[in-house]
Amino acid sequence: MKILVITGKQAFTKVSSVIKNYEFIDVYEANISIAAFLTPNLIIKEIKKLETSKNKKLSEIYDFVLVTGLIRHDLARIYEETGIKCFKSTREASDIPVLIKNLDKIKLSTVDYADSQIVKFIRENAQKEIENAEKLPLTPGNIKIGNLKVGNDYPMRVLGEIVHVPWLSKHELEEKVNYYVESGADMIDLGMVSNEDYSKDLKQIIKTVRDITDKPVSVDTLNTKELIEAINLDVDMILSVDSGNFDELLLHLKEKNTVSVVLPTNYKTNEVPENISEKIQNMEKILEKFKENELTAVADPILEPINNSGCNFTESVIACYEFKKRNNIPMFFGIGNVTELFDVDSNGVNASIAAIGQEIGGNILFTPEASQKCKFSIKELKTASKMLFLAKMRNSLPKDVGYDLINYKDKKFDEEFDLEDVKIIEAVENEKQLLDRGSFKIRVDRKNKDIIATYYIKNQPKLIIKGNTPKKIYETALRENLITKMDHAAYFGKELRNAELALKLGKKYNQDFDLFYNEFWNQ
Repeated sequence: MKILVITGKQAFTKVSSVIKNYEFIDVYEANISIAAFLTPNLIIKEIKKLETSKNKKLSEIYDFVLVTGLIRHDLARIYEETGIKCFKSTREASDIPVLIKNLDKIKLSTVDYADSQIVKFIRENAQKEIENAEKLPLTPGNIKIGNLKVGNDYPMRVLGEIVHVPWLSKHELEEKVNYYVESGADMIDLGMVSNEDYSKDLKQIIKTVRDITDKPVSVDTLNTKELIEAINLDVDMILSVDSGNFDELLLHLKEKNTVSVVLPTNYKTNEVPENISEKIQNMEKILEKFKENELTAVADPILEPINNSGCNFTESVIACYEFKKRNNIPMFFGIGNVTELFDVDSNGVNASIAAIGQEIGGNILFTPEASQKCKFSIKELKTASKMLFLAKMRNSLPKDVGYDLINYKDKKFDEEFDLEDVKIIEAVENEKQLLDRGSFKIRVDRKNKDIIATYYIKNQPKLIIKGNTPKKIYETALRENLITKMDHAAYFGKELRNAELALKLGKKYNQDFDLFYNEFWNQ
């Protein structure tokens, strides 16, 4: 097989560099600065020029041509006029080796870039690896919670807590459960209300959840009456059992063998271990009782917040690590204890702490999404769990495994350019603005994931345009002749894009204000 890659002047050196180890690939520099400016006509001219210089048809030398860059046109006509097949390569030169390695699995296209297929192929392989692991039988140290296998042989499971469940209406609870399931939660945790007794409401609460999903359900409370009721209602797991409530729960646990998350505490007497050895000793002491009674437990040595008084985050991680080395049972890792009490976007924090969790033997990643800064935590942890499990199985770094959490930056990009030899003018805002005949007030509808644009004339609302993309809204506005000035159209497009980003990123949207206005971005 022999391949020709056609690119522009700016990318020629980089493309040549990334394919230098492939003797069957040649690179040709077209007479154009940027590859994205190539058109079928220009490519045909370059091919004919190259054929003249070689005194031979390219189809006699190469199997096909790959064209790099962001080319918008269909390249099918090139084959019709030159006799050699021409396909779109990857958008970034650095991805060409991945394309070459997987050529036998990828269907090259004259219309679509190869990127999506490369990602899809890698993702499909990753998913198959995870599915195969899910079929492994239970071995010592692994357990089942409901229909879910939990333990070291499987990906870390994400337990999403819905906080203050008794205060939610049936409809609100249904919405939360659906959102958690869509986000990838493996189990649903029902958080009760501290110092209150809602045991009589649990039957309806649990029924509401189970009418929606067959995922395991847990109840999270320190109220013994609520725990007993949850056990009697056949929940899959209870949070939490410690030396203060164990005796009262024992008979009920023995009857149902409900999985219990066990703490090294005694909340009845306000005893909370403040150092590593106390945590481990207390945990092992109560777990011995579980073993004596042949009960199923998940250990929670308690992951502490950063800079916590008493046992801090680092010490709690060490306690978890030391405990797991000594005890082959599933371990609970309460990541929400850290993220909710840390003023940082949750994305990287969730990934980093999940990585720590896997290295020290964590099996259940627990989080609510109680604060706005932790929005998408369940989805982030689910992705992190897959990524880390694949790295563990392959004995590799958590990099290029098929899943990633690079959501707000880019891993790599090609943005080098030379200023053209044309006149440059500095951009300056107009001092005076002439208003259009009408104006728009833009809002976001997070529930329905829509952008709402209300059209006003003389401060009176006349029309509402609703849609889920800026393009749909601005094209509707233009079609309805609501915008007559170019600067108004440009402003409208800018604000619609900000509104769309706010929806996607979980940001607050205020018209006319910067989306990322804070000290970090403006210092």
